[in-house]
Amino acid sequence: MSPICFAQETVKDTIKTASETPFRKGRWLTGLTGFIGSGSTENTITHNKSISNRYRIEINTGKFVRDRINIGLSANMERSNFEEKNVAESTSETFFIGPKGTYYASNSEIGSIFFSLSPGYALYRDQVGAIIENVYTENTNKGGGFGFLFTFGFAYVIHDRVSFDLGLNYNVYWLDLNQENSINDKTDNVSFEVSNLSFSFGFKILLDSKPL
Repeated sequence: MSPICFAQETVKDTIKTASETPFRKGRWLTGLTGFIGSGSTENTITHNKSISNRYRIEINTGKFVRDRINIGLSANMERSNFEEKNVAESTSETFFIGPKGTYYASNSEIGSIFFSLSPGYALYRDQVGAIIENVYTENTNKGGGFGFLFTFGFAYVIHDRVSFDLGLNYNVYWLDLNQENSINDKTDNVSFEVSNLSFSFGFKILLDSKPL
């Protein structure tokens, strides 16, 4: 009698084995990062005081298409305002969305240095008001354009599930804006380049394709 063999298809999940990177193929990485900052200065001669505030929030998600290479989507919102008492004030807002690629340089279980790049579309708006010759004047710029977000940082992994990220971010946008002036109601088309450098921190969750 011929022997009968039964074969059962097995599905490989992303369960961690010894010396494996937390950033392994098939896992999803989703999280929230951002920064917040404020400051004030005062001129002791003129007694003019200025106050500035700035914050940014980013939501991103992506899948590891290979070990340590994550491809996904990122969206962020940034707002800043500056006020110099009785002299000038300004407020700017930026919304950005686009694909994001991240490379983790190390196989270490505790974390890795990473590099990420995100090209995409940005919406921008700002208002600048100032008192000129005792007359308050306000300029408004709004529009959109193309931009890049680059981050260099370190991700510390807790129990193979949670990543705590610290990063240095460089953002640059090339924008086509409509500019309006409150004095003459004139509208002009202008092109701006906006860039900034910032630190960020946040938490991300590592999810398996087949959860434990």
